[in-house]
This record gives sequence, C-alpha cells and structure tokens, in this order.
Amino acid sequence: MRKTKTLVCLLLALVMVFALVACQTNPEPVTEQPAEQPAEQPAEQPAEQPAEQPAEQPAEQPAEQPAEPTEPEPEPIVPPKGPTFESHTVAGTRAVYAEATFGQKFSPFFYTTAYDGDAVGMVVTGILASDRGGAVINNGIEGTTVPYNGKDYTYYGMANVEVVQNDDGTVDYNIVMRDDIVFSDGVPATIDDVIFGIYVCADPTYDGSSTLYALPIEGINDYYKSMASRLGLVAATKEGGYTANDNFTEEDYNTFWTAFNAAGAKFAQDIVDYVNASYADDKYVQGYLNPDLTYADVAADPALMNQFGCVLWGFEPCDTPEEYFAQIKAAYDYDMSADGIEKEAATKSFAELLQAELGDNYARFDEWVTTNDSMTSIPGIIRTGDYSMTVHCTEFDATAIYNMSFWLAPLHYYGDEALYDYANNSFGFKKGDLSGVKAHTDKPLGAGPYTFEGYNNGVITFKANPTYFLGAPAIETLLMQEGTDSDYIPGIGTGTFDLAAPSINDAALKAIKDLNSNGELVGDVITTYLVDYRGYGYIGINANRVCMNNELGSTESKNLRKGFMTLMAVYRDTVINSYYGDRAVVIQYPISNTSWAAPQPTDAGYKNAYSVDVDGNPIYTEGMNDEEKYAAAKNAAIGFFKGAGIEFDEATGMFVNAPSFEIMIPGAGQQDHPAYGIAVAASNVCEELGIKLQVNDVNSSTWNNNLEANTADMWAAAWQASVDPDMYQVYHSRNANGQNTNSNHYQVQDAHLDELIIEGRTSADTDFRKATYKEAMEIIMDWGCELPTYQRKECTTVSTQRIVIDTVTPDMTPFWGLFGNWETTMAVVAQ
Repeated sequence: MRKTKTLVCLLLALVMVFALVACQTNPEPVTEQPAEQPAEQPAEQPAEQPAEQPAEQPAEQPAEQPAEPTEPEPEPIVPPKGPTFESHTVAGTRAVYAEATFGQKFSPFFYTTAYDGDAVGMVVTGILASDRGGAVINNGIEGTTVPYNGKDYTYYGMANVEVVQNDDGTVDYNIVMRDDIVFSDGVPATIDDVIFGIYVCADPTYDGSSTLYALPIEGINDYYKSMASRLGLVAATKEGGYTANDNFTEEDYNTFWTAFNAAGAKFAQDIVDYVNASYADDKYVQGYLNPDLTYADVAADPALMNQFGCVLWGFEPCDTPEEYFAQIKAAYDYDMSADGIEKEAATKSFAELLQAELGDNYARFDEWVTTNDSMTSIPGIIRTGDYSMTVHCTEFDATAIYNMSFWLAPLHYYGDEALYDYANNSFGFKKGDLSGVKAHTDKPLGAGPYTFEGYNNGVITFKANPTYFLGAPAIETLLMQEGTDSDYIPGIGTGTFDLAAPSINDAALKAIKDLNSNGELVGDVITTYLVDYRGYGYIGINANRVCMNNELGSTESKNLRKGFMTLMAVYRDTVINSYYGDRAVVIQYPISNTSWAAPQPTDAGYKNAYSVDVDGNPIYTEGMNDEEKYAAAKNAAIGFFKGAGIEFDEATGMFVNAPSFEIMIPGAGQQDHPAYGIAVAASNVCEELGIKLQVNDVNSSTWNNNLEANTADMWAAAWQASVDPDMYQVYHSRNANGQNTNSNHYQVQDAHLDELIIEGRTSADTDFRKATYKEAMEIIMDWGCELPTYQRKECTTVSTQRIVIDTVTPDMTPFWGLFGNWETTMAVVAQ
C-alpha cells in the first residue's frame, strides 16, 4: 500500500539533511577528535637547548649524511596461507530451488528483496565468515573450529580480522585477505575491490539498503553528508526560513514550498479517499470517529469524510486536506523519507506528487551539490597493503564487527579502474555519480560459489564457479525458480523442485505427511528440517497511554500494566499450542531464543514472565491444572489493579470507575493471529472485573499507522532479531516519544535501563553483556510493557529421492541455514 521507489535520491537527500538515523540498526553519535593538542610536551623533550655546545662539534655535516632522518618503509603485510580445496563438481548434475518472485535487482549494493539477496549471495560474498551462532570468524583464512550441538565445525573465510581496542577508546579492525582469491572471470581480487565497495555504500547519493555510513568509522558520516540534493537543502530550511546562500535562490525556495504544500494537500486527500473507500462501515465510523454517526452521515459531508480519514489514520480530526497535511508535516517535522511523511502514504507516493507539482523545475532540484569540500575521502578507511586494510572507529560498537564482512565486488566490473587512485582520493567512480554501479543490476559478478548465467521466464541459471576458494560446488547447475508458496511442497513431490522453504502451517505439515508413505515429516519423498525463527512474537503496552495520573514510571502505573500482562501471560500456553502446535514454543524473556544472550532455564534467577504477584510471591504452584492457573492469575491481577489505585468493591468483586483500554490485533478482521485468543481471554476476565479491554482486530495498515504514531494502547506484533542482541533501538529512552528511530513504542524511559543498554553495547565481554542484558530485560518486564508470547519455527524441505540427504547442511540455525554450505558439499542422487 505504501512506498514507491521513483524518487529514492530525493528521500535519501532528506535523510541526510535531517541527519536521521531511523534506517540504521544501532544509531550512535560519532566521537570527534580533540580540537587542540595537549598543552604539555613529552617529558623527554628538552624545553631549551643546552647552554654550551661540544667543542669538537664539526662546523659542517658530512656531505653524505642526510639532513633529516628518514623513516623506514613499512613492512608489507603478507597474508597467511590458507588451505586449498579440491573441486566438488559432478558433471551434469542439476538441482532446482523454489523461490518467491524476484525483484530483478541482482546487485550486492542495490537488491531490495530477500529473494534477490539469495541470488546475489550465490555469486558475490562477504570477505568474513560466521558460525552457526552468527558470530564472526576472526581467523577465516586458516580456519576456526567452533563446537555446536556437541559437534565441531570448522569455518573458512576469505579474510581474517583483528579487533584492537586502543587506550583512547578508538577501535581498529585490521583486515587481511587471502592473496589467491579470483573472480569468476579470472581477474584476481585485492583489497582495492573491497575499498571500492565501501565507497559505493558511503557515497552521498547511495540509496541502497546498506547503513554502513551509520557506523562510528572515522569520518564516514561526514563524507556521506558532504553532498546533498538542492531539493534536500531547500527542504531543510523549512517554511519561513530562507537566507541567502550559494546552493539555491529565493525563487527556488518559493517554488519548492508552493509545490510542497500543493502536493501535500493531494497526498492527504488520497488518504481520505482510501479510508472512505476501504472502511465505509458504521462500525469503523462509530469506533473511531463518533458513536452517534453512521457512514451514511459521513458520506454526505466532505468535512466528516476528511475527519474520518484523519482519525482512522491516527491523526486528530480536521475538515480539509490542507489542515490534515499540516498535521502530517508537523508530526514528521517535514521529513519526507520512508520513515517520515512517506510512511503515511495510502495509494500515492508523496515524492511522486511533489515531482509532478514541480514539473519542469524538478531537474534543477534533483541536482546534487557539494556541501563540504574537505571530505574527499574517509579517514577511517586505511589501505595498508594490496591485501590488507584497517577500519578505524572512533569508539567501540558491539555491532560493528558484523559489518566488517564487506562485499567482495569487482572494481573492474562495477566501477571504473581508470578512476581508482587511492592515493589521490579517487575510488572507482566519480563521487556523487553511481550510475555506472547501477548499470550492473541485471547480472552480478563475484568470487562466490556460482556464476550467474542469466534470468529468463522466472528462472535464474547458475553454474558452479571453478575458481571458488572453497572448491567448486558439487551441483554443476543450480536453478532458482519462481513459484508460489502453496506450490512448493507439491512441487517437490512432482519433481518440479528439489529444495524449498515453504511457510509452515497446519496445511503445509499435512501436505508433507501425506506425501511421505510413513505419514511423518521425514520420509521417502520429503525430508523436513524445522529451525527456530530468528525473532519472536510479543504483546506490547504503551506506557504513556496505559498509566495512572500521567505518571508512566510510577509504581501504580507499573502495577496497572502488570495486571493486564498477568492475565494475558497465563493464556499463552493454551492459545499458542492451539494455533501453532509443535511449530512454536512460549518464551519468557523479550529476546529470541536463538540469541546467545537469551536467559536459559538453568540460569540463576530465571523465571516465567509475569509469574509473581504484586508482593513478589509466586502466583502458581507445582501441579496446578489450567483452570487453577487461570483463577490464580485473576486473583493476582486483582492485586495489581488494587496496587494501581483503582477502587475495588469487595461486595461485587468488581472495580469501580476503572479506565478502559484497547488492544490491536493485526488479524485483518479474520481473528487469524496467534495473539488474538490471548487478548480475548484476558478481555473476558477484565469484563468480569469491571474493566474494559476492547479487542480490535484490524488490518495491517491501521495497526501500523497507530503503532508508528504511538497512539496504540496495546498491540500484538513480532520482532525480527539481529545477530547482535543490542537493545538500543527498541528500548532506549532516546527513541521514545517519536524521537530519532521512533522504535521504542513502549515509551519506556528509564535512566538505569539506558545505562545498562549502553554498557552492554560498549563491551566486548560476552559474559558481561549477557548478564547486563538480563538485568535490562528484567527492568523492561518490571515496567509491564512487553509480554513475550512465542517463538515459531521455519521450515526447509528437501527431496529425499533426488538429494543425498547425508550431504545436506547439518545443524541448521537461523544464522546457518540451507545456504550455509550446501552450495559446496550438497550432492544430488545420480542423474
């Protein structure tokens, strides 16, 4: 419903101008260098010359003595020698992997869908390896053995990385590549190919998915912001802020803002039209606008239609599109990026509407101009040899190591070798012009396990790369073929596909069992692998909206939220088991079970979520059946609501004058969501207690709009976890109340929690980080703002008849799936 890509450079410009970091994973300020040198000189340097000179001092220096000492040339860094690997390829072998529809942007820098990313990853790879837990392998050239699930696995990569934490707080990532990597076209790879790729992702006009520019690499953010579009510069002034400058005229300024507001009115009208076309129902009008109105009343009055569009989209009611757009631009402080005004799009992109309003003037506004002439290179990217480099960061960032596995993309293919001169700050293309790189989105080239032969009629053909450093893959021809999810499992049965990753549900599992003669998930036709998904489901509460006396962090407010959470927590086992069966498990802490930082039942202090009462005593005893647990949870909830200060009538067993709240479930009105049953069960108990908890089953757009506007009381959702369990983006106070990333929708604002988050992300000690994050999670639970609900599983299916099962990647994890090493060792049955 949202997001068009026509004016990506427009959106990018505004991201830079407003210095937004919503798109990055872990925003951190860059530490600047001291402005002055220390006042004192080193002690060993004399303050003045000795009073007397030696009598024997010659009047002149010998002619052959150099006037100044010269520093010796640094020793070249010699890459360590890694093992060599034999080819695995069996001539004539072929396998078909089922994929969803490709976006056909097959570029390591600009792919936009996961399916395109899968395809690119077969051809272009990162220089560092990682293990089954997602941890980076520091010594990939020589190989590193890491145990997992009782077995030892050895991992190899194209490079080594050494992490050096300096005394001044800066960090150096010293990277050394193998010197025998060759691209599939026969051209040797060097560190210059890596540096080229870094500069692509750091270019001011870069509009791909990488957020490398957000890392604390010295100078990279300044370099990224050293150019801007004229449109972005005008927009940054906002309305009423024109001053004379070298980048745009007053006429430009007036032209832009006239077009901006005209486009905005059309943008708002489009939302109003969409809402009135999609939600023309009395229940929506009465639930969102006015309980005394019908939709017929709304349709008869343009002002009411506008009001309806506003409130259903999460804004205050107003009578005209101009007033509505005034709210939108104020809410996002004029930010037009995908995380700003564009987020509110119904059917039309604001960027497209603005371009249409600018008309012939758009070309001038689309020009990029230099705003910082001094940033001709990135100081923190330091070439130290033909196969080595140092990435210098101004501070430690626990997530930075995961971003050091840069793409090894050939400069000679994606860039222009004539424009690469590291010493003279030229990096393979003209700064601000990535047209040459973008010209190669149809066919990737790299040093990965396969070569990309072509895409035709929904099928990508890959051929085994004979120069791949781990040895050419066993399967000579690999096809990635587009298909629909519902066809994946039948397709394996008929021989259309050999491998697939279907969505897992009851119907899918039944289809697998029906194909196998033994009626199991592993049988003579299909072998199934179930792996924990890298993420988890949860129910959230907005502390700003669910509180007592507007004091969101008070004990009373926490008790109010814990009362609701206690009621919902007790129904998780029953509902999740009914919805998912054995495809999901209930979890107790707000973190994916796949993370190394997840608390384990054997850890000291481990306890189930919301399992103690208002006095800190256990709610449940061993041997309780479900009905007894429900009754105990209800009694505990009463204690929490009393502790919140809500008046309780002992005679009726009900609360008096209790506040009412809403929980949004994105089930599209079909009640098809794993949290729906939990919410309904809790709502029924609340009604018995005289408290109204309205369950609203909405579509995803309504849910998302309310969540992003921070107008939802409670909601159900799911997180996708990153490799590192950094909690900054989701829980730090800096990202609450619509600020910065606006991803702390819980509105948790706790100084001690903030301290723990920073301590956890600035330490390299894994044990310390795990303990720190556990303490942080306990604070989050104490706020009563998040209830972990479930962790589901993902499914991979393989043809038992056509694939040699013993060669399929063993011990798959969310970080080491079917693509872990199957491209080299997995074999097919003799063809």
